[in-house]
Amino acid sequence: MEFSFGFTDLESLLRTISSIAVIAGTIFVVLQLRLNAKMVRSRNAFDLIGKVVDPSFPARRHRLYEVAARHSGGDWAGFDRSRDDFEVRNFASIYERIGLLARGGVIDLEDVMRALSAQPMADWAIFHPIRDHIADSAAQALPGLPTDPAWVDAIYWPSFRWLAEENRKWVAAQAAGSVLRTR
Repeated sequence: MEFSFGFTDLESLLRTISSIAVIAGTIFVVLQLRLNAKMVRSRNAFDLIGKVVDPSFPARRHRLYEVAARHSGGDWAGFDRSRDDFEVRNFASIYERIGLLARGGVIDLEDVMRALSAQPMADWAIFHPIRDHIADSAAQALPGLPTDPAWVDAIYWPSFRWLAEENRKWVAAQAAGSVLRTR
């Protein structure tokens, strides 16, 4: 049994090994890029959720409730472009970003619900009239801006509204489940 291995055979073998190495390296790079992207998304999600547990969050939330109570009769004098206006918008934007991340699957909606309990639903109920006023003021300041409710819902904090609705469903399911567990 003779076994001959020539230069052309070695060259062919090296080309094959080289091609396999390039393909394997490319696959590794793609997997590493995906892992890095997931880690960045995760870090961003944790940073955002961290805002909810930040000591300033309860103070900002309290400010939302104070502003809503002060203007609950429909008197919005002094609100537009005030510090209260900007702080309430900024507070609502935290929920908007959490909703965006949950809708996009970056963070798990069930985890958000467990972490926030019934807060999004409650805070949306307080913020909703303020949001309506903000939309009405924008329409007055910018003639021609659509004012129909579907448009307003699509433009002004739509992910916060979605998060609140999902939260309402989650709270109802939790309540139904706790009634079933107590029987």
